[in-house]
Amino acid sequence: MDTKKFDDIRREQFPLTEKCAYLDTATTGVVSINSRNAMIEFIEKIHDEGMDMNDFNENWNHADNLRNLVAELINADADEIFFSGSGSDMLNIFSNGIEIKENSNIVLSGLSFPSTPYTWMNRIGVENVRIAEPENGQIPAEKLFELVDEDTLAISLCLVENTTGFYHDIELISKFCQEHGIYLVLDITQSVGAMELDVKKTPVDFLVATTYKWLGGVFGFSFGYISKRIIDQVKPTYVGWTGNKNRTDHSRYKLDLSDGANRFETGSLNWIGLKGIEESINIYLKLGKRDVEEYILSLTDYLYEQIDGLKEVKIIGPFPKKNRSCISYIEFPEKWAIDDIILRNNKIRSHIANKNTMRISLHYYNNFEDIDKLIGFLKSYEE
Repeated sequence: MDTKKFDDIRREQFPLTEKCAYLDTATTGVVSINSRNAMIEFIEKIHDEGMDMNDFNENWNHADNLRNLVAELINADADEIFFSGSGSDMLNIFSNGIEIKENSNIVLSGLSFPSTPYTWMNRIGVENVRIAEPENGQIPAEKLFELVDEDTLAISLCLVENTTGFYHDIELISKFCQEHGIYLVLDITQSVGAMELDVKKTPVDFLVATTYKWLGGVFGFSFGYISKRIIDQVKPTYVGWTGNKNRTDHSRYKLDLSDGANRFETGSLNWIGLKGIEESINIYLKLGKRDVEEYILSLTDYLYEQIDGLKEVKIIGPFPKKNRSCISYIEFPEKWAIDDIILRNNKIRSHIANKNTMRISLHYYNNFEDIDKLIGFLKSYEE
């Protein structure tokens, strides 16, 4: 693969990468120069000129146009995309809006970020949430399927697990859900912008994503997808003026919800976040979804190879190639007493998950030298 375009974008858009080995996108991604400039320009315009109704309506036009760009990320249709503040809010839209029959259960992963189980526990009770427990950081699809019975309503997962970096066999899981009439619900926060997903090729019913990680966005701005196949099966629990077909017509009180996914939007959006994420998505799509994934996985493979050469450090897993992602975890001796601050002082940004494990997250603005810097740091503890 020609990596020049990744070297170029690193140099042109992400100056932070020249100051340190930034291996912590799973915590927060780096904001590109284009995104920063777009958000600052928006704020400065409001500061200098304020915002009138014409500006306000233009912001909504921008949001509606942006649905096309966001849809391209996952090969969805624009009317299947909606925006909100957090992924947790969006997960609640599905769990609270879908019909729950008596004895229904939900199957999920024991590696999930807490929003996934909590959403369902709140709706159907802890006893009806079935959790597949991981082994060595992994949950083969078959372990999920073993928990499914005739009362299973959905399989709900984080596509890439933030706790280990395990990448679920989504094609197999999607096929299983279709064959058994089970909803497939995904949180793709730790994969969108890094790992390619095509919801037409690999059907998903509902998914959510926050944008401040691999999409290099800001906090408080997320997007969701709901398939046209099931949109009428999810009743909006909360409604607001922006979910109507004509959001600008306030001449009479008539609840006439939009036919598309924007029916789940209840109020004004994070316009600043919208401006920034537009630039981030443009960069990602220009680089190419498939190329980005292949490049990131080549970095992950290189990390595996380099860790294998160390004496006291090992990769958690290790995972088969089909289950590797943009996130990996390594285990080191607790006596080394490494923490995030020590890493930062050594010009490495990563996250110490507990006393002897480190989370390493890779993006297209990383390179092999970043990994070499980490390996050199770890070797200094072995010597």
